[in-house]
Amino acid sequence: MKTIETIRVLAASVMAVVVTVGIARFSYTPMIPEMIEALGLSQSVVGMLATVNYAGYLTGALLITRISDLDLKVKLYQLGLILAVVSTVLMGYTTDLWLWFFLRFVSGLSTSAGMLLGAGLLMSWLIKNNEKSELGVFFSGIGLGIVLTAVLAELIKEPFTWDQQWVIYGLVGLVLIVPMWRWMPDYRTCALPRTGSVVVSEDRSRFIVILQLAYFCAGVGYVVTATFLVAIAESMPELSGRGWLIWLIAGLAATPACWLWDVFSRRWGQWTALYIAYTLNSISILMLIMDTSMASVMLSAVIYGASFIGIVSMMLAMVGRVFPENPSRPMSRLTFSYGIAQMLAPAVVGYLADVEGNYTNGLWLTLLVMALGVGVLHMARRAKGREMEPA
Repeated sequence: MKTIETIRVLAASVMAVVVTVGIARFSYTPMIPEMIEALGLSQSVVGMLATVNYAGYLTGALLITRISDLDLKVKLYQLGLILAVVSTVLMGYTTDLWLWFFLRFVSGLSTSAGMLLGAGLLMSWLIKNNEKSELGVFFSGIGLGIVLTAVLAELIKEPFTWDQQWVIYGLVGLVLIVPMWRWMPDYRTCALPRTGSVVVSEDRSRFIVILQLAYFCAGVGYVVTATFLVAIAESMPELSGRGWLIWLIAGLAATPACWLWDVFSRRWGQWTALYIAYTLNSISILMLIMDTSMASVMLSAVIYGASFIGIVSMMLAMVGRVFPENPSRPMSRLTFSYGIAQMLAPAVVGYLADVEGNYTNGLWLTLLVMALGVGVLHMARRAKGREMEPA
């Protein structure tokens, strides 16, 4: 039975993810058609704004790998929460393209703070307070963020102009920050002693490199569907204009899935859970190739939402347990690999779609990468050995 303090700490962490990922990052997805219609933005500008946001996220991940001072981490985490709100609100107060690029870059930095510093700080707090070192509840904030932005987008798109919509997203983030800030614990008291010999550190280093490659493959599986699922849905007459609904379904599936993966991992082992999550993610891609009926696309969205979030949650929790003295650093290394996949894969699949007029070969290529990911995941398991299995 969790104490009131633990519930508040978890709730604060989830709200931080909703603000820095859901609002600062995912609000851009439903804003794309609004800005294109109102301002006549080209697809290249839309794509560049997304790329700059990813670049900010990757830059943040890279910087976090260099930070070991706990006090600095806490300050940057808190700064990231403020920047998430400010960078979102200010998008509605300018039409200057270079300012937009800057704001989306800052938004990406805030996302890395909320996701990586937040996950690392929470992991340290859980270990320090003898709680289960699992991050399923934390990462449910990603699904909640998707749900929030999808529902909010549908509610505000008619009564408000594009610039007002950006401000509304930011104000919602501000409302969430108020209780979150009150419930946030003093993470500076959660420092853990450094452990392990040089030999063990070298073993762990080899392990993390292999795991980075496996996570890169998972990033390809995540981002290709995230990028093109709505487009595939919108191309269907029965789902035209309801792409937001498919995104909402994916978010609804992702929200409880993190906790369920924690339960499954506890019972059957984290490696078995990861193999199944990779396989389910692959099945969701295969369904988009084999059948684009409304029922199939909706079911694919459910499987996709439940599986990708499980991979993220279990992978980052795993390295947090292996590196308890500084969990944010290995989490950032994994995320950097994941982020590289997010920058490269859509460009490749998008190019294939332009050349061939459909997404079929791009999706087959994604499936191949996911299959490679399962193989590399098995290599990581062998590299680490039985000590990674939960007790």
